[in-house]
Amino acid sequence: MTKNQTNRRTFIKQGCAVTASALVASVFQGAPVKAKSKNNVLKIATQQQTRPAAPWTVNDAGGAQIISMVGEFLAWQKGDGTLEPRIATSWSPSNNGQSWIFNIRKGIKFHDGTELTADDIVYTFKSHVDPKNGSSQGGNFKFLFDINGVKKINNYKVRFDLLAPNANFPYAVASTSYGACIIKNNADGGVAWTKKMISAGPWIMVEHTMNNDSLFKKNNNYWAKNNSSFDMVRHIQFQLASTAIPQFLTGKIDAIMSIPPNIANSLNKSKFNIQQIPSCGGLHIHMRADWGPFMDKRVRQAAALTLDRKGYISGVLYGIGGALANDSMMDSFPTKDISVPQRKKNIAKAKQLMKKAGVPNGFEVDLSTWNRDDIFKLALFIKASFAEINIKVNLKIDGSDGGGVFFYTYKPFPSVKGKVFEYDNNSWLASNLGISDWVGRGVPDVYLSREWRSTGDWNASHLNSPRLDYAIDNYLMAITPKEKRASSKLIQEASLDETPIIIVYNENVLAAYRNNLKNFETNGITQINVTKT
Repeated sequence: MTKNQTNRRTFIKQGCAVTASALVASVFQGAPVKAKSKNNVLKIATQQQTRPAAPWTVNDAGGAQIISMVGEFLAWQKGDGTLEPRIATSWSPSNNGQSWIFNIRKGIKFHDGTELTADDIVYTFKSHVDPKNGSSQGGNFKFLFDINGVKKINNYKVRFDLLAPNANFPYAVASTSYGACIIKNNADGGVAWTKKMISAGPWIMVEHTMNNDSLFKKNNNYWAKNNSSFDMVRHIQFQLASTAIPQFLTGKIDAIMSIPPNIANSLNKSKFNIQQIPSCGGLHIHMRADWGPFMDKRVRQAAALTLDRKGYISGVLYGIGGALANDSMMDSFPTKDISVPQRKKNIAKAKQLMKKAGVPNGFEVDLSTWNRDDIFKLALFIKASFAEINIKVNLKIDGSDGGGVFFYTYKPFPSVKGKVFEYDNNSWLASNLGISDWVGRGVPDVYLSREWRSTGDWNASHLNSPRLDYAIDNYLMAITPKEKRASSKLIQEASLDETPIIIVYNENVLAAYRNNLKNFETNGITQINVTKT
């Protein structure tokens, strides 16, 4: 999931057009930079967390960025969305895609010097699906395999026996499930893990203070060699990426993750580089389908028709912050069916739908979310757009760390098919209208099974649509590109009809770094690779 639940939370009261000069003049709100070490330290402004950066608890980009430093995965999602072998040297399907065998690289060492073997792989994934551990990543695997579906063949070979065929399965057990770094057999993958963060990744944790900063030293025994010219890396966590700009401009910080597009556009290109990673991630606007003013799908359709999507992308996102989306999870992927028409702004049709639904004069509703540069701007856009059909939106923006106090309280949690929360407490899963944030993965499977399917534990819209469930199940089990494209069309059409979620754009992840910094890499999840930097 995840959630890209970062804590960058200062209200930008002037609206969407905040200039870089205004941000530089703003009050600094990030964690203070410590005195420079005698070591060569790469300093990166990263995002904060709502939960500890541990395999079983992580559920946000800030935690994922920390684990990407110390953790090692079966495979790594690259910036282009493809998978790079890491602990696994190769993988192959059998039984028509219902079983997958992973060959494990020999000679990999954990940070404490012990060898990594198949026993550690098996334990890691069993620990995520074992309910007693309460792993937030467990939902990624719930519909794929159970605790008996992970088997050791020998010390360097593991087999996953799935509940149903799945052509995209390697993505599920790669860094796209960002808590699925391999941990030692029988290790505690919860909060206790953050004390030492033992995995097999390219960096070793030296010190870590949640929502402040983390220091890592080079792992000289890393299997692939850590060739970074830096001895150490420090993550300095900020409430808002924009508040890191003063230190970035003055050279006290070398790179910033998830920089707002207006600031990226204003940076001096002769001094700073902008890495732009297209992704399927971004901000999803859910509307409750089981209770409240959006129960009638005609109202949800009307709301979606108020949005000038192209205008938002070119204006607020400066043309670099995202790509046009069409209210489904399929728009970023090659299996998308391009014959499905793009939804456009149509106020006349929206008003007709509101009249047919019995609410010609509109209604009043809270929009619940948490504050971050991009989220606040989108909330203002929704408020202004919905007003054109007399839907009065009250902004309920949680200013706490990543929305952890109100919006992402996980009370209630999870979404349960058939269980109706007949209230709006301004939290993620019990709000009539809300904006949540999602990281970008190379395949849509996690979103489809956890957010869009009626049995999904992240189903904030609480939609129960047999039509959409059928299309999703067909897609997940489809093996060939042709079959996936046919199922994608069904998903796209059902998503537009039901409209449980509005997706205005698919995010481009923007990272800024000084121009003498080479080979600084990130991906759609904002995981960081600086082993060649």
